[in-house]
Amino acid sequence: MSSNKQSMMVTLGIIIISTVSLIMSIHSSYTYLATKNTMIEEMKQSSNITVSSLRKNVSNLIEAYAVNEYDHLVYNEMEPKNIFAIVVEDYKMGKILGRGAYTSGKIRDDDGTLIDFNAKSDKQRQQLETCYYSNKYEITAASGEKLGSISIFISDNEMNEKLNNIITEALINTAAISLLLILSLFIAIHFFILKPISDIIDVISNSDKDGIPIELFPEYDSQEIFALSSTMNTMITSIRASKIALLEQHNKLREQKNALQYQATHDALTGLANRILFTERLEHLIDKSKDNNTQMALLFVDLDHFKEINDSLGHEAGDKVLRIVTQRLNTTIHNKEALARFGGDEFTVIVEGKEQVEEAPLLADKILKILSEPIIVEHHELYVGCSIGVSLFPDNGDTAQDLLKYADAAMYAAKNEGRNNIRYYSSEMTARALERVVMDTSLRTALKNEEFIVYYQPQINGKTNTLVGMEALVRWQSPSIGLVSPAAFIPIAESTGLIVELDRFVMKSAMTQMAQWYKEGLNPGILAMNLTIKQLQQKDFIDYFKNLITETGCKVECLELEVTEDQIMTNPDEAIDILKQLSATGVKIAVDDFGTGYSSLSYLKKLPINKLKIDQSFISGLPNNEEDAAIAKAIVALAQSLNLEIIAEGVETLEQKEFLVQNGCENIQGYLYSKPIPADKMKEVFLIINES
Repeated sequence: MSSNKQSMMVTLGIIIISTVSLIMSIHSSYTYLATKNTMIEEMKQSSNITVSSLRKNVSNLIEAYAVNEYDHLVYNEMEPKNIFAIVVEDYKMGKILGRGAYTSGKIRDDDGTLIDFNAKSDKQRQQLETCYYSNKYEITAASGEKLGSISIFISDNEMNEKLNNIITEALINTAAISLLLILSLFIAIHFFILKPISDIIDVISNSDKDGIPIELFPEYDSQEIFALSSTMNTMITSIRASKIALLEQHNKLREQKNALQYQATHDALTGLANRILFTERLEHLIDKSKDNNTQMALLFVDLDHFKEINDSLGHEAGDKVLRIVTQRLNTTIHNKEALARFGGDEFTVIVEGKEQVEEAPLLADKILKILSEPIIVEHHELYVGCSIGVSLFPDNGDTAQDLLKYADAAMYAAKNEGRNNIRYYSSEMTARALERVVMDTSLRTALKNEEFIVYYQPQINGKTNTLVGMEALVRWQSPSIGLVSPAAFIPIAESTGLIVELDRFVMKSAMTQMAQWYKEGLNPGILAMNLTIKQLQQKDFIDYFKNLITETGCKVECLELEVTEDQIMTNPDEAIDILKQLSATGVKIAVDDFGTGYSSLSYLKKLPINKLKIDQSFISGLPNNEEDAAIAKAIVALAQSLNLEIIAEGVETLEQKEFLVQNGCENIQGYLYSKPIPADKMKEVFLIINES
């Protein structure tokens, strides 16, 4: 409390003392005046009685000229009473003496002794003039004659003495009463007002850091203090409740803020850092690496077959796959902050420090292997795999944008080179990435302008050298580039979704050509056409294919659709269902690139397939490579055990053909007989083979 503030006790003391003093002063003054008035009235009454008594006696004595007698009478009347002087004017005696009146009487001297009044004494006259009370009464005879007058004078000395005594007694009594009253009021105010207020102040002073009293106010008998303490207790309770509510609200807002912050920087599905947080961390670690002159590696991981899973099984199954992939990555990568979901099926990993960067290839290899293991989702055994691109700091770039761009380019290089592998960024990748963008635009223009043509590669029975069929293969005849290899544009068409439209163009063109050849009396055999998983996933494909058969007039028994092994095993259950619907139309089903995927025999025997196609990777080493020879023999034996036809692709030498024929694979496709050729060249092949 500030020093210039006055205590309530002092203030109340001043008020109480002033009030009591004022009241007692008024009371004393009133008592004094009342007593004084009473004494005055008593004096008047006493003087009237005295005068009444004297007038009767003195009138007789004046008539008898008995001056001494009424003088003695005056003396006797004054002596016992508080009368200062009585003056008698005797007109009769005055007449005798030759004066207007004979004046006599008694007056008290300074000691209060009665002496004769001397009318000539100035002192006595002055004393009479200063008397507090005086009155003059006429004396008349019975006949009405004026005999004289009696003047009575009363001094206030005695009255003042009595009044002074009264005042003294009143002051003593007033002081005693005032002191007692003040003390009583102080005690009452202290116990009934000041102490409760002091207790309230103590409670208020004992507050927490927010200024809220720790304890409630005590309740008193006084109605007003009770109302005050009750009101303040209600207020404290309300403030406490509001504080708790505000604290809870603050906590909720903080939790919401943290949740919003977390949502803004983390992926909702996997809980990993999202693109925003990852980019911030990458920029921070680049700055740190610059300051410390250390190295850093960025791994860009993209799942290989995730879109096929999403399209075939739905997004819910795709989400489950992503969560399982995240769990596997978390078990492989020790630094959890280094891992992020960059978007879709893309993940990024930061490796910092010289020793860790040197071990980045080992980490990438671990990721590659753990994601190559099968994933079980809704009773489906799925094979995803991944492609990993790696960029290095500072070798490949010194900004987050550059490292991401180059790691992404390296990842695409890994996909283009067969997927399920690791590639490190090189400057050539940037050129290829630019080439890829240009290729995408050119592909769309080519489809619009019908720049694609169908080539055919003959399939020959190596034992009889007769034509058994052909495979339809697309080629791009670009006006500006020339003939473009499928290896250059098929992967781009697959990644952009253009492969669906391109496949349908090939099927329609080839089936139309096939029907035309049959009309010309030629015997082209079986028409094999590649079918991508994206095509199978189109809801309208079965109806489209049936309508295409009707539209082109091509015989369904002359048609064969080739599906790669890895595409089937992406979602084998759904693939079985769709292929069964296709098989029901009468078309034959072949498994292309057999031996390169991860198919299990349990699924293979359920597939409605008619033929296995040995991949050319197992043909190139024949007949001298023991491993290739063993695999080729095993595939032939498998086909025979399942009553399936078999054909080998990529056969280029006579030795390869003879090995295959001797081991049970008679149907051959490859450069040994012919490269893929346009339709007019293929017609010449029919004629040559038919003539032979």
